[in-house]
Amino acid sequence: MLAISRLKTPTPRLVRPIHLSACLLKALEEPRINPVGIQYLPWNLQDKIFTSNTSKSRRQLSAKERGLIDISKQHLDDNGLLGKKTSIVEPITMDLPKLEGRSLDEHFYKLGMYSSEPYLGKSKQFAASSVPLRPQQAEWLLQSGWTKYEAGKAPVRVAYPDENDALVFDTEVLYKISDFPVLATACSATAWYGWVSPWLLGETENLRNLIPLGSKEEKIVIGHNIAYDRKRISEEYNIKPTKSMFIDTMSLHISVSGMCSRQRPDYQRIKKTKRELNKIDIEQIDEDIIQEVQMLETAESENPWIRFSSLNNLADVGLLHCGISHNKEVRDDFGTMTREEAHEDFSRLMDYCARDVDTTFQVYKALLPQFLKVSPHPVTFAGLRHMSSMFLPINKSWENYIESSDRCYYSSLEEVYNSLVKLAETAVSLKDKPEEWQKDPWLKQLDWTIKPFKMIKGKKGEPPRLPKNLKLPGYPEWYKKLFPKAGAPMNLTVRSRVSSLLLRLQWEGHPLIWSDVHGFVFKVQPDEERAYLKKNFTKADMNTETNMALKDDTSGVYIKVPHKDGPAARCTNPMSKSYLSYFEKGLLTSEYEIAAKALQLNAQCSYWISNRERIHSQMPIWSDDADMGVPTNSPKDFGIILPSLIPMGTVTRRAVENTWLTASNAKKNRIGSELKAMIQAPPGYKFVGADVDSEELWIASVVGDSLFKMHGGTPLGWMTLEGTKSEGTDLHSKTAKILNISRNEAKIFNYGRIYGAGIKFATQLLKQFRPELSMDEATATANELYTATKGIKSKSVIFGDNKFWRAGTESIIFNRLEEMANQDLPRTPVLGVAITQALMAKNLGKSGFLTSRINWTIQSSGVDYLHLLVTSMQYLIDRYGIDARLMITVHDELRYMSSDADTYRTALALQISNIWTRAMFCEQLGISDLPYSCAFFSAVDIDHVLRKETDMDCVTPSNPTPIEFGESLDMKGLLNKCDTLTSKSSKQKRLTLSKIDYQARVPVLEDLDRIKQSQVLKYMEVQVCKSVKELKAIEWDIDWGVRSRGTQVLDHVEETTKKTTKKTTKPKEKMTAPKSTEVKMVRKMKPAVTDARAKPRTPRVIPDRTHTDPVIRVVEPLPSQDQPAPPGSKNTLAALMAPSTPPPSPRVAAEEVFTAQELQEIFMSTGA
Repeated sequence: MLAISRLKTPTPRLVRPIHLSACLLKALEEPRINPVGIQYLPWNLQDKIFTSNTSKSRRQLSAKERGLIDISKQHLDDNGLLGKKTSIVEPITMDLPKLEGRSLDEHFYKLGMYSSEPYLGKSKQFAASSVPLRPQQAEWLLQSGWTKYEAGKAPVRVAYPDENDALVFDTEVLYKISDFPVLATACSATAWYGWVSPWLLGETENLRNLIPLGSKEEKIVIGHNIAYDRKRISEEYNIKPTKSMFIDTMSLHISVSGMCSRQRPDYQRIKKTKRELNKIDIEQIDEDIIQEVQMLETAESENPWIRFSSLNNLADVGLLHCGISHNKEVRDDFGTMTREEAHEDFSRLMDYCARDVDTTFQVYKALLPQFLKVSPHPVTFAGLRHMSSMFLPINKSWENYIESSDRCYYSSLEEVYNSLVKLAETAVSLKDKPEEWQKDPWLKQLDWTIKPFKMIKGKKGEPPRLPKNLKLPGYPEWYKKLFPKAGAPMNLTVRSRVSSLLLRLQWEGHPLIWSDVHGFVFKVQPDEERAYLKKNFTKADMNTETNMALKDDTSGVYIKVPHKDGPAARCTNPMSKSYLSYFEKGLLTSEYEIAAKALQLNAQCSYWISNRERIHSQMPIWSDDADMGVPTNSPKDFGIILPSLIPMGTVTRRAVENTWLTASNAKKNRIGSELKAMIQAPPGYKFVGADVDSEELWIASVVGDSLFKMHGGTPLGWMTLEGTKSEGTDLHSKTAKILNISRNEAKIFNYGRIYGAGIKFATQLLKQFRPELSMDEATATANELYTATKGIKSKSVIFGDNKFWRAGTESIIFNRLEEMANQDLPRTPVLGVAITQALMAKNLGKSGFLTSRINWTIQSSGVDYLHLLVTSMQYLIDRYGIDARLMITVHDELRYMSSDADTYRTALALQISNIWTRAMFCEQLGISDLPYSCAFFSAVDIDHVLRKETDMDCVTPSNPTPIEFGESLDMKGLLNKCDTLTSKSSKQKRLTLSKIDYQARVPVLEDLDRIKQSQVLKYMEVQVCKSVKELKAIEWDIDWGVRSRGTQVLDHVEETTKKTTKKTTKPKEKMTAPKSTEVKMVRKMKPAVTDARAKPRTPRVIPDRTHTDPVIRVVEPLPSQDQPAPPGSKNTLAALMAPSTPPPSPRVAAEEVFTAQELQEIFMSTGA
């Protein structure tokens, strides 16, 4: 049993006055501190947010709650956190808008419905309808602009599809020529539409033609990867949002049936095998093919999820959900055709586009009902709406940025290239001096073979001549390979393997040597081997070497050049940026100064090399291409980029976009890394945004804290809320201390662990940060980290004899996450979004994918957080007439573009949205309180460019001029600027949300919690106990029926036999179950247990020789005549867990006999 009594600090009683007098007002302004030192919101905010639980927050604590507090305090004390300094600040007073309902759940339901309608209703209606038959291939008219095709009517030209409800839309592009569309089709419930670019018909030479779709009507526009098509709609390029909602069927599919990255290789392997087998003729079938078919059937039976998932392209999605086989061969023609060829083949291309639309509609019709079932809360649908309408404003700085980055990049390349060419020419000059290159340890590794060639006999009277296109005759092979073809310039970069040899690289004075098996190695003398192995270098096994000169060399030992991915990985390019630190430490050297400079320049260019193509492929639209609502003096004064964002692009429903959502922050030594800062607000506007502090870490911690019904109840929860670098009590500092690494490096370990990564991940990562460690040392250190955090794996009857974690700072969190992940249908705890079919337990077979399912719970809850934030923001923007629009979100950060006049109101709306969202998470997880430290954003940024911090100057090699700083305000600073959302210049909008019907729902985790309520103290104790002895003691109490609920106490055991009713007594025996025992268990009525730390009385067990099977006789007191029996009280131990009732009359009871095995099963059924 836990030694809770060790605690000297008495548990405080949180008794709050209900009737307030004037003398108490000052007291109510004092900070509210919970039993473990976490400051809560002041009462003036608490009562406005948790409106349905204000009385609950003020009531006296129950015995169970005090018991939970004691366990929490002991757990924190064991981890050196109890009594540590916490941040207590003066609480603020602010004007919060009234909730739209009597609870946060009702409030957000109504906000979600407000943002979703009328789009949600139109979506359902369209999914329940049908579309007309598409026009025949020959019926498409070759005329520019939109043409409407309606059954029984002649085609007619229209300005844009005249539909007010729903459209399915698709565009086609000759992508090798231009990003602008040449064809488009759409369909509604009543008609088909076709659009043709005037450029395709030769009516204009201007390629930059966008498609009008109409923006006055509230309609839904559906497409597969609809962001691709939205980029080609003219009305979307305006600073004011249109009334169209874009629904992406790819996102619907991923939410319903998407697979995780770990499943994809298995899926592709099995599907590839299936395709190959389907191509085999019956005559070709033999034993090998039959065996392959059997292996395929086994693989499919072991991975049943494959039947419920597919890749994300339209062809695979259509086949999975609708059984449609869609031929995508025509798609390739758009990458090869000229304008003239596309014009000539117009009908076939138009028919292909229309077939895509038809398939997309069928997919939408099949998926929308499933999506709404998987994502039942309207906030999720509202989030989908807002996430699909993002935009990025730019100006002339965009093109200057690309030109400057390219110029720096090519300048760096040229400098390195010229130096390498010079070294290559110097080396090749030795081709006729073999005695020199043969004694050079680097040059002798090159292929100096000079192949003979034949001269072609010349014409009459002419000398013999060289064959045409003969590449560098008379030169060695290594040199010839540097030229792609005769007459071409030398292709030589720092990434070329020969460059490392030309630069004469060496590791601690030992020349680098190339091995086809081991990568780059270096040779040391036999007496040096031990010293290198002691430093955790890896010896190359030359028995497997294919280069005979190296294999047969016994004069030394070959050591592998270290690699960041561990000893098994090969170093193939010591000039990559990961080796820059070795150059700086003097471990990797060269006799040429250009080597270090080349490595620095390579690192400097690395960002631009990786991102240049994606940045160049962006599709900026300027003010002369569309009406943008911003006055300009020249076309390049203002423009807009629409990101190609998939709003639910991963199995966890995170948004996906390959440029903006992955853009790094500006670094002084990285060309082009100032990318984000090129998103710049037009005159009269600012960007207002914030990062959610430790979003997913906080979500994970509050999941654990919720079991204590108190914030900071777990060590992880406490560290997340109150841990500080200065005190060394934050999570990252604790991890850094265990691993002996930097705090920033520790962050990677912590987030990886929360997402379910194991010791193998930690070991590999630790080797990267501390290469001096051996694998055994790294593994031992990683084990130490996981023992301290995740805990020790144990078994207990309380967990149904399943394994669970205990004694770690995160044990409670991981047990909870695993319980959630192992449900038949896991759902996010706040919005109740269900996991995809590919990760449902019933579809997984032998492959549990537990890590992926845990990761899904945390990351998908992070997506819920974002959806709640943007939905709340849209409500406040509309209600208070704030001139602001969502610009972009990047996982845990979001940015709005706001007019200068409304920047502070936008910032305040963000803070209010955040406090509502955090509170919603707390309420749904069963805690009707919110920590003060996380209620508000630590800062809201007001800036004229997009960047991580407002005080970053964004100076890089390609941007030497610092960018002017922005403004960053904490909550108090913001309230000094703006303390209300109302404005004299903006008219408030009357929103009639009270008319929205709301049905109260049961919190998602309530069913999971209900099982544990009767034994919640034991359930928590086993998770925090530090020794096996304590664990056994806790289980002992449970095994022998020590239970309490209200006034009913199972108190002692009396011996009885079948032969006599005479009571006998014996001294207490050692508490082990006798081989043959019959005992009578009698409930005695005693007052409620008020001290959770009180030890239960030890039952007396007396052997009975009259029975051969161990049995326990349970006696149930009969109910009194005045009091009916409680539900479920039919002679079972479940009755002992029932709600308390007045004491029954002490009359003789009926008996029912249980075996010990049956009794254990009864205990298990109660959740013990």
